[in-house]
Amino acid sequence: MLGYFVLFVLFLGACYWIMHPLLQEGVHQNGLTPKPEDILKELKNKKVGAYAAIRELEFDLSMGKLTEEDFQILKRQYTQKAVGYMKEMDNLESPPAEFSKPVDTVPAEENQQGVTAIRNNKSTKRKHIYCTSCGAEAAVESRFCAACGSNLHKGR
Repeated sequence: MLGYFVLFVLFLGACYWIMHPLLQEGVHQNGLTPKPEDILKELKNKKVGAYAAIRELEFDLSMGKLTEEDFQILKRQYTQKAVGYMKEMDNLESPPAEFSKPVDTVPAEENQQGVTAIRNNKSTKRKHIYCTSCGAEAAVESRFCAACGSNLHKGR
């Protein structure tokens, strides 16, 4: 009878040992990946740990347990770790900005003329403009259209 009791207790212990990790909540999100809040909390804890290690190094230096050279090496390592944790935290807290596709404001024909001029080592400055009222061609230096007399530089 005592043997059955021991076997039963061992069986219950094995079941508990197998089922315990599965029954814990909040450890993993569906068992796959941790939540961003958990990652952020872990990074903050690591940063605080790095700062505590630096304070401990300063204390050890003042007590004479560390040389100045060892202190500087270890302090640099822990500082780099803390900075790395802070960068990761910043990346998690603010996602990178998405840039919209730039709008092509230069017509394809003008763009091709500019490319051709650059390839031929010519100036890309325009030599003439067109009147917005009548469409007549005028020199860039002109203020008024020679055909209709309208102002060529209205928006400037």
